[in-house]
Amino acid sequence: MPTGRPECPFCEIVQQDDPVAREVYRDDHVVAFFPTEPAVLGHVLLVPRRHVPDIWSLKPEEAARLSRTSLRISSAIRDALVPDGLNVIQSNGEAATQSVPHLHIHLVPRWENDAMGPIWPDETDFSEAEKDKALQRVRGAVGNLAVEAPALSPDDRRKHLDCIQAVVTRQSAASASVKGWLLPIVTATFGFALTQDSWPLAALGLVSVMLFAYLDANYLRSEKRFRKLYNTVARSRRMVPDFTLDPSDADEPPEDGMSAETKWRAFVRDYLPEWGIWKSWSILPFYSALAVIGVGVVIVVAT
Repeated sequence: MPTGRPECPFCEIVQQDDPVAREVYRDDHVVAFFPTEPAVLGHVLLVPRRHVPDIWSLKPEEAARLSRTSLRISSAIRDALVPDGLNVIQSNGEAATQSVPHLHIHLVPRWENDAMGPIWPDETDFSEAEKDKALQRVRGAVGNLAVEAPALSPDDRRKHLDCIQAVVTRQSAASASVKGWLLPIVTATFGFALTQDSWPLAALGLVSVMLFAYLDANYLRSEKRFRKLYNTVARSRRMVPDFTLDPSDADEPPEDGMSAETKWRAFVRDYLPEWGIWKSWSILPFYSALAVIGVGVVIVVAT
C-alpha cells in the first residue's frame, strides 16, 4: 500500500490513524470522508491514497480512478440528501485556497440560499486583447503536450498478466533444472571421492552444492519478484507502466528526501538473495542435506 507523510493530516486518515475521521468510502486507491468543518452538511472530500501534493503530481491512472469515484459519491450524495445542485472543487496552491498539501476534491451539495454563497465574481473586465493573448499561450502549451497513450483494455491487461505468468513459469522451471543438474554432479564427485580417496574431489562437489544453491536462490528470488508484479497488476495495488516486465515497478518508490542508494547496497540487493529466500523450504532443506553429505565425505576421505 502506498506510504504517506506523517505530517499530512489526510495521510493519517488514509492510514486510519485519525480516530475521529468520518469516513464515507474507501478502496485500494481513494478514500472519501467528511471534513472537520464542512461548508454544508454532506460536504465530502476525496483523496488519493498515495500522497500527491497537487494536480501536477497526479498520474493519469490516479486521475481516472478519482474521477470514477467522484461520480459514484456524487450519485450517493444526490440520493441521500436530494440537493438542488453540486459543486466539484479541486484547488492547487495557496493562491487557489489549497490549505492541505495533499490533493483533494470537494464534493459540496448545494441548496438555494445555503451558507456557502456564490463562488464566482459577479463580473470581470478583461479586454478582448488580453483574452486572445491568453488563448494563444494556452493553445501553444496544449500543442506541446506529449501524446497520451490510450488506456489499457481488459484484454490488454490479461495479456500483460499472461506475459508475467510466463516469466514466473520459466523461473520455476529453471529452479527445477538446477536441482536436476546438481544431483548427478554431486553423485559423481562424492562417489569418486570415496572410491579414489580424494578429498579435493569431495570438496569440488561441496563447492558445486554452494554454487548451485546460490543460483537456485536467485531463480527463486526472481520468481517471487515477478509474482509480486503479477499480484500488483492483477489487484491494481499501485500504478505500473503498461506491459512492464520490470519487477521493480511493483516496489514502492522511495520517499522524497531519502538518501540515494549506495553502490554497495545496490550490489547486495541485485546479487545477494535475502535470508527469507535462503530459508525457503525449496532451498534450505535440499541444499543443507547435500552440504552435510559433502562435509561427511570430505571428513571420511581426509581421515
